[in-house]
Amino acid sequence: ALFDAIDTTKENLTVTEFMFDNITVNTEVLNNEMYDLIFSVEEVNKLVMEGYSFRDAYKKVGTEIFEGKFKTDKKADHTHIGSVGNLSLDKIKEKLKLAEF
Repeated sequence: ALFDAIDTTKENLTVTEFMFDNITVNTEVLNNEMYDLIFSVEEVNKLVMEGYSFRDAYKKVGTEIFEGKFKTDKKADHTHIGSVGNLSLDKIKEKLKLAEF
């Protein structure tokens, strides 16, 4: 069983290497309006920051989506640690240096 597991792992690593060597990122994919709804949470957060209660902001955005009136500027303002806008990679690297393997 151990040798089968090792062989399977090696095969998976070969496939993974092939995948990473051949992957291409479509940097324009979010310009397609079919992806607009992924910004709905960001729109709720913006309304909350403007003074709406979360409940009212959620209802407003939900109603706009349901009625087909949802519009977004496709901008995200993520600043908390670990978010897309603040990965804190320097802190992760520092922790890895301290880790014992």
